[in-house]
Amino acid sequence: MDITLQYTEGARFIAEARHHRLVIDQPAEDGASDHGMTPAELLLTSLGGCVGQYVAQYLNIRGLPSDGLQVRVEAKPSARPLRITDFQVKVVVPGLSDRQLRALEKSFPTGLVQNAVAQENALRITAVSMHADNINS
Repeated sequence: MDITLQYTEGARFIAEARHHRLVIDQPAEDGASDHGMTPAELLLTSLGGCVGQYVAQYLNIRGLPSDGLQVRVEAKPSARPLRITDFQVKVVVPGLSDRQLRALEKSFPTGLVQNAVAQENALRITAVSMHADNINS
């Protein structure tokens, strides 16, 4: 996986992955232009999208209704600065019985994004100057 973010102005970046583009920004009350989601909102979006895609596949394979499927993701600010914690994902599937909902819950795997949020990870951040010899390093 490879994502490139190009700075535009203020707190705004354009993220590119494959042939897709997405605006990332901060809220106006934080002095930005609010043209896109914040990085923290995108983290929650990634988690919800990962769970949601699994649930949609689960429902489709079993011939269960997926109309109205919604995923709500919440996290709380941590007591430690610049951290969020207590991620909660609620999957809303109208039309399923309690028995079907419990079976769905038991089937939840740990996916790529869930593992990234739930497990300790290594993170390395480096800075380079834009010279032709290190652009892709």
